[in-house]
Amino acid sequence: MNTIIYRPPQLGDEHQISGCMWASANLWELTDGTPESVAEWLKICHPEELKDRILSGQKTLVATWNGIIVGFIAFKRGNHLSLLFVRREFSGRGIGRELFCRCAENFDEVTVNVAEAAVGFYQKIGFRESGNSFFYKGIWGTPMKWSKQAS
Repeated sequence: MNTIIYRPPQLGDEHQISGCMWASANLWELTDGTPESVAEWLKICHPEELKDRILSGQKTLVATWNGIIVGFIAFKRGNHLSLLFVRREFSGRGIGRELFCRCAENFDEVTVNVAEAAVGFYQKIGFRESGNSFFYKGIWGTPMKWSKQAS
């Protein structure tokens, strides 16, 4: 069996990252199905948007298996976790936790706005709810916070 390799994303990875995101998420769990929410999702996982994230200098990392990107994490505004996706068929293997741990080691605190379907995962890796759920552009989010001190 091939092992998972963790590395910074490179230009040219943006199409595979987009595919990973599509293979990770259920659009109907992430959005309310309105044109506005679907348009927001399409924007978030568009290769050009992902290319900008790779070039941004913000903390990003991919997990690859046999040359295929199976996981992706991206931060923005320093310690705000904005994207964390693992292909469904690789779910439950610790890839999401490993991506987070490798990226969070230099942070004292990390914030994230979590889709309802992912709250349980974030709780398992030490995040706690830090505010009321909100609805933005057709997408529900729950603010959560991780603290190195609390872990």
